[in-house]
Amino acid sequence: RFDKNRCETALPTQHNARLLQLQRLVALHAIAAPAKMAWRRGTQNQQAGAIRKGHVKEFLVPSSKKLATEEEQCALKVVDAPTQSACAYARYRDLPPAFRDAVDAHGCVHVHFHEHPAHVQRLVIDDSIPEGCISLNDVQRLNNRVCVHDAPSMTLYRGRHEALDAREAAIGATDVVVKPDSELAAVVFEVRRRDASKDVSIDAVKLSASLGKHCFGCVVTVPEVHVLTIDDVVVVARVVEVRADREDDDDEDNDDDDEYRGVVTASTAAYVITDGAAPPGTRILLENGVEVPPKNQQVDCVDVTCSDDEVFPVKRALLRPCLALTKAAQAGRGKYTSAEEIRVPLDCCTFDRVLLYLQHERRGAPFRFDPTLAPELLEAALALKIRGLEEDCRKVLGSFEERVRKSPIRLDEVRRRNAKGSQTTPRGETWLLLDGMVLDISRWLSEHPGGDSIIPQQALNCDSTVMFELYHVSRQSFLYLREFYVGELHPDDLADVPLPNKLPPGGDGGASPAFLAELRRHTRWRLTKEELVFPAWKSF
Repeated sequence: RFDKNRCETALPTQHNARLLQLQRLVALHAIAAPAKMAWRRGTQNQQAGAIRKGHVKEFLVPSSKKLATEEEQCALKVVDAPTQSACAYARYRDLPPAFRDAVDAHGCVHVHFHEHPAHVQRLVIDDSIPEGCISLNDVQRLNNRVCVHDAPSMTLYRGRHEALDAREAAIGATDVVVKPDSELAAVVFEVRRRDASKDVSIDAVKLSASLGKHCFGCVVTVPEVHVLTIDDVVVVARVVEVRADREDDDDEDNDDDDEYRGVVTASTAAYVITDGAAPPGTRILLENGVEVPPKNQQVDCVDVTCSDDEVFPVKRALLRPCLALTKAAQAGRGKYTSAEEIRVPLDCCTFDRVLLYLQHERRGAPFRFDPTLAPELLEAALALKIRGLEEDCRKVLGSFEERVRKSPIRLDEVRRRNAKGSQTTPRGETWLLLDGMVLDISRWLSEHPGGDSIIPQQALNCDSTVMFELYHVSRQSFLYLREFYVGELHPDDLADVPLPNKLPPGGDGGASPAFLAELRRHTRWRLTKEELVFPAWKSF
């Protein structure tokens, strides 16, 4: 909301044109956009300023603009195009070398404005355009979120930039994958009139053919808008669904949650549906309409129910390494005639991590995970019979077995290792005692959030359990203890371990029973008394 008169007095004169242009775009958006969009599977968020569901992966990885070179970016002044073409126009010599190479190879170039390609614009050459300018009509400016007289930077578009899964940020970084857009088998448009005069009837076959021709060669993205004139009626068509053209078996790189972008080719089928939210006077009644074929999700996807009754729709090709789920992965082929109800003995969080592994496996990328998750992932691998995940988990657990000492560690050894080293390495090692556990934090000490000096000053050669309780409010700290664990203190030395010399208020008497109980619940992997191997001494 804004006060037009107040803005005109506050802004310099040269900005008034932009303000009027912004008002016109807002009015256009009010006509072109549905008044209300129902939330359902496969739809996009239409609310201004919100990230569309299908674009979540792109918005969580480094943008193509940041990854592009200087030759793959340029800025041209936006001028108005009076046509309804789906293409933008610019002069050949105004484009940088990378753009020209794409034009020479393909006859056109695809670009996007802003950081992420929420919309991909097809750009063709027209030397009649003013020098240093790019010609965009009002609908293209709406899709690209730019205004006349602006000179926004545009980036050469080569494909979608994605990580294997956005959730990987919690368990380890991964390389950005550049995925070329698929050719579309079908695209569905939602149509209405642009001007609110009266409802009209249009032949659906003619309208579909016109839209297919209008978007031919373009990369279309849900929910971009197109405008064209049919029988003297200006039609607003919004892309609401795209379906990639791929064979059932040809899905090695197609494990996305939703399809939202693709290339319109000569074989792409265009379907039109009436915008049910269009106000009276803007509705289009479709004659000879062709029904949009339903998606056969039973073939492509299966629903997997976890032990906590959470349901995951999963591409069946993703389940091929799961030998225990062979019937589901091969449903409809050979003797596997139908897919039965699939239940897995895993909670939703564990199964979610298994899906991350399966995505990495299909892409041929290494799967890195928090070592503290190895035991539960191993159980999942055994339950689903995933050999690759089982081997990865056993490698991690094997390193744990090799590092941990079966024989008890004496207190004298802990003190000796904590003694100051040479002049070049003032502190050689840092071993802590925590509820009888011996932890080697030497390599991690420099990463300690509280600094690398507080632990050596306050927690060496003593029972640091009470310090751990007082300074670590979050129980996330428990997850790292396994990485530092090297063994158990000798039972004969437990009574000789003193409390810290300087205890903060509330630390008198050591750690609380409640904290000790929770600590031991999170460290069930530690060696038990029965697992300790005591040296045998013989007298000669």
